[in-house]
Formats: sequence, structure tokens, C-alpha cells
Amino acid sequence: MPLGLGGLIAVAGVAALAVSAGGAAAVLVACPVVGAGLTYLSGLPLRVEERLAYGTVIGAATVATIDLLLALAAGLGAATVLAGLGLALTLSGVGWWRGRPLLGEELAEAAGRWRRGEPWPLWLLLLAAWPFTLLVLAGAYRFTGQGLIAGNPGVYADWAAHLTFAGSFAYGRNFPPQFPIDPGHRLAYPFLIDLLAAALVPLGTSLTSSLILTSGLLGLALPAVLYLAGLRLAGSRAVAALAVLVVTLSGGLGFVLFFQDLARSGPAVFQHLPRLYTQEPALNLQWLNPVLAWMIPQRSTLFGFSLAPLVMAVLWTALRPERVRGAGSWRPFVFAGVVTGLTPLCHLHAYGTIVALSAFWAALSRRREWVAFFVPALALGLGPVLWMLGGGAAGIRVQLWWMANSGGHHDGPIWFWLKNTGPLVPAMAVGWLWPGPGLGTIRRYLAPIWLWFLAPNLFVFQPWDWDNTKFFAYWLLFGSLFVGGLLARLFQGGVWAQALAALLSVAMMLAGGLDLARTLDRSVSSSVFTDAGGVRAAAWVRAHTPARAIFLVAPDHNQPIPTLAGRRVVVGYGGWLWTYGLDDWWRRTTDAEEMLRGAPATPQLARRYGVDYVVIGPEELQQFGASPGYWDRHAKQVYDRDGYRIYRLR
Repeated sequence: MPLGLGGLIAVAGVAALAVSAGGAAAVLVACPVVGAGLTYLSGLPLRVEERLAYGTVIGAATVATIDLLLALAAGLGAATVLAGLGLALTLSGVGWWRGRPLLGEELAEAAGRWRRGEPWPLWLLLLAAWPFTLLVLAGAYRFTGQGLIAGNPGVYADWAAHLTFAGSFAYGRNFPPQFPIDPGHRLAYPFLIDLLAAALVPLGTSLTSSLILTSGLLGLALPAVLYLAGLRLAGSRAVAALAVLVVTLSGGLGFVLFFQDLARSGPAVFQHLPRLYTQEPALNLQWLNPVLAWMIPQRSTLFGFSLAPLVMAVLWTALRPERVRGAGSWRPFVFAGVVTGLTPLCHLHAYGTIVALSAFWAALSRRREWVAFFVPALALGLGPVLWMLGGGAAGIRVQLWWMANSGGHHDGPIWFWLKNTGPLVPAMAVGWLWPGPGLGTIRRYLAPIWLWFLAPNLFVFQPWDWDNTKFFAYWLLFGSLFVGGLLARLFQGGVWAQALAALLSVAMMLAGGLDLARTLDRSVSSSVFTDAGGVRAAAWVRAHTPARAIFLVAPDHNQPIPTLAGRRVVVGYGGWLWTYGLDDWWRRTTDAEEMLRGAPATPQLARRYGVDYVVIGPEELQQFGASPGYWDRHAKQVYDRDGYRIYRLR
């Protein structure tokens, strides 16, 4: 039977004891436990590996959603985090109770398959993916005498936003969520992964570690989810494994630059690869390897890239004729619909992809059970969608062939896509027209995924045209199955077919593989994020200023007050605010610069923006000409150390 109130109290007690031994570990271990239990509510005969991999992602989304609801009511603290953990475990207890007759059979079936070596493609993928993931995340953030060191460009750039959002939850009581870098605007960003990270902080985890741990949890699950969902959709281990490689190693013809570097520098080039080979704006190489473009920097993609394929795999399994009919046939659709309803705050583009593909599948299959999917998917999901779409002013504009003819380039679509992705597009088309093992049935159902390629080639959906990659990403994610099918078919052919398969693989994956190898080289990829003085100033601010205070600081992406102290600022980095579609960022930035310099209108502007504190540090002085003399005369100095001065206005 479910745990009930007594069980919830017991779980909370166990979780409380776990805090002293590592509260973050308790939460991270609970996520797959919660999710695996919930998978039994689907009514599908999933394998143990699927329950663990899918369950890790579903459990993380469930725990974070419950934490969000509790935090909206009572704030985010150790008590609410532990209560959320107890509620999530209680909810999953229903699934574990229903699945108890199956567990023994599933474990025995898994043991038999493992003895026969059937899951070997999955083990090989994990053998390659997990060490890479652990190495990248182990060096993501390091505190040294210099300050905070970011281990790679994605962490240095994009994780600054995630530090800011997670810190605003953990330290700044940012509920209901607003942009801490543009107060007054709702947080129109898929922030659930940052809320999950913030939930670890009250349990004793540092903010930087919380990002590493949550990216690690979902990053380690991702290759297994992609493979297992691909196996469900394609019905072939070879196709599923090759599709994962296509997604993670994708790149274009930039590897030609590597051979040029090799000819110029000799074998020494292997010691420190001198550049990226999948992104070079001067040559209009824009298809940055997916791991470096999305999976590492854009943390919410770890949710989206898992949820979209696993939901479609669940729905595809439910549609198979051998599945149980009658009342039980509704359960997988209800389960998939509820999971989909949790998706918008995880990754908005994943939600749109799931709903759009499901609508097409429903038109093809015409089963009444689809009602059980769309009711929870829309009832739970539309509110968050409207919340996020109402947070900015992004528009749609025509831009033929995406970036092929932008920035002074005139590549045209054929040459642009060939040099950016190699033979990926034609290989995907051939694979779809000439499907490999197991893909014949699914081909018609995945045909609409080509719209995720065609539409972004005609229209730009956000202020920054490069952000169209968020649509191309899901075209790649599902379309890679057809590339994998083509490669599998060729590898099973004669010598010439195998040679062609090898050539195609190199042309599609070598550049991406080189860039992933370069990411592990800290000598070329790491940089100082914030100096030691900024780290100490942020710690002082956390300890000595109100959680909801507003600071006037330089609008830089790595300013330590929003990123490490979790405080709101008058305005943050304009590059983010522009891409989020916020239309007041330029005026706010101009006003912030005026105030830092002590312009005549400063008192009125400070009152308008509700400024509580002003920070004058290296960035404010060097880039924005801040005037310490003005603030010495007009505010009370409360901090002065390592080149950082902090003034209190009221």
C-alpha cells in the first residue's frame, strides 16, 4: 500500500538524518527512486534499464516541481526541500506498490539479458560518455587563489545565467520567479533545473556544486535515455547506438581545418588543439557540436533532450498492437500526458515538440485513448507555457536559409548545410526514404520532424537568429534515427558499403569529436570567471544584506553579486535580456550606467529602480566609469576590500 502520512513522516525523518551525511546525495539518489516507481503507473512492461534511466529524469522533474509548489507557499529551505522529497517518495510509493509483482520478474529478465550480453551497445556508450561527462563536470568550477575558475566556455558563458537563477531561488527568495537581472519581469525561461539545483543549497551544498551535481545527474542519464528510447522507436540496437553517436558527435566539414593545422604544426597539434572545428564565424561554421552548444551550457536541454524521446517512446510502445487493450490501455497515455505536462518548465521546445508530434500521431492512429494524453498534457502544461510566452516580446521574422546568407556570407542553403553538418542532411533523407532495420513502421510517424528543419530555415523565432538551433536540435534528435538506420544498413553490407558508412561517419562526426576532446584540455578551455575579491564580496553580501535587496552593478554576465550572491540587480547582461525578448533592457542599461557615474539624475533613477546597494568594483570602474567619489558623498560605505566597495542607500 502507499506510504501514507506515517510513511511520509518516517521518510522525512530519514531524510533529515541524511542531511548531516550529505543532503544533496539524498536528493540525487531519491530522484531515480521516485521516477522508477512512477514508471509502474504507466502500465507498460518496461525493462529495468528503462525504469532507471527514464526514472532519473522523471523523478528529477517531479521532485523539482513539488519543491517549486512548496517554495511558492513557504519559501525554499531545508524544511520545504525535505517535505518535497517525502511527498515525491510517497507518490512514487503508489507505483512501487502496483509494480511489486513485476519487480522480481524484471530483475530476472534483466540478469538473463546481461548474461547473454544483449545490452552491450548501451554499456559501450556509457563507457565513453560517462568518463567524459565526469571529467567535464569535475573541472566545471574550481576555487583557487585567483578566484572562481570556469572549466570551459559553456560554463563560463551560459552557466553564469544558471548561477544567477539558481542563486536567486537559494539566496534571494525569488518566488514567484522573476528575472533577477530585470526585476518586474516574470522568469520566462525553463528554470526547473535551476530550481532543482537551488534545492540542494539549503542542505549544505555550495551554489556552484549544486549546478555540477544536477547537470551530472541528468547528464549521466541522457545517453542511456537516448539509446533506450531509440531502441523502442527503431527496434534495433545498432540503429539506436549509432543515432546516439550522430547526436553527440555531430559536426561539419571543419575537420578540414584540423588537417591544415596538422600540416602546419605537425603532431604537436594533438597536445593542444588550437581552435574549435565545428564553429568558426569567419567561415560561417555555425553548427557548434550539440554537446558544446546545448548539453553542457544550456542545462535545461538535459531535461528536454531526455523528456521528448522518452515520452514518444512510451507513446509508441502504447500504440503497438501487442499492448494490453481495455481499461489498461489508457494508463500509458495518462502517464505520458502527465509527464508532458511537467515539461514546459523543464524545456519549452521539448514540450512543443511532444505535443505537436503527438497530435500528428493521434491523427494517424485515431485511438480514443489520446484524450487521456492530451487532457493532462494541456491542463498541466498550458499555464506554464503562457507564463513563459508572456515574459518577453519575441517575434517571428522571415530569414531565408537561416544563417546561410547572414553576416556578410553568401553560402546559400546547400553549401551552408553541407559545410556545417557534412552529409547529415542527405544521409537523413536517404535513411528516411530507405529505412534501415525496424524503421519502416516509425518512418511515417516521424515524418513531421522535417518541419523542425524546414521552418527554422525560413523563419527566425527569437531575437537572436542563432537560437533557431533550439528547433534544429529536435530535428537532429529524432532524425538521427534515420541516419543511424542508414549507417547500420551500410555497415551490414559488403566492403564498399562498409567503406561508405565509415566515410559518412567520419564526415559527420570527426569535427565534433575533435571539439569534445579539446573541451577536456583545461589549458585552452578554462578561464577566470570571477576574481577572489568578487568571491569574497558575494559571500559578504549573502551574509549581510536582505535577500530581496536590489543592487546597482555593472551589467556584465559574470558580475559576482547576481551570480554568486543571488541578489537582484537593476539590470543584468544585455546579451541575455535581448535574447529573452525583454524590450526595456537598453533603457535600464543606460540608466544603470548613468547612476554608476553619478549623473545628475541619479537620485531620481535610484528611487525609480528601488536601489538598495551600489557596488563599485573592477568591472564598474574599468568598463562603465563608475564614480566612487559620488557614492562616498551620497551613500554609506559598508564594505571595502580587494577592490570592491559596497554602499548602502537606505
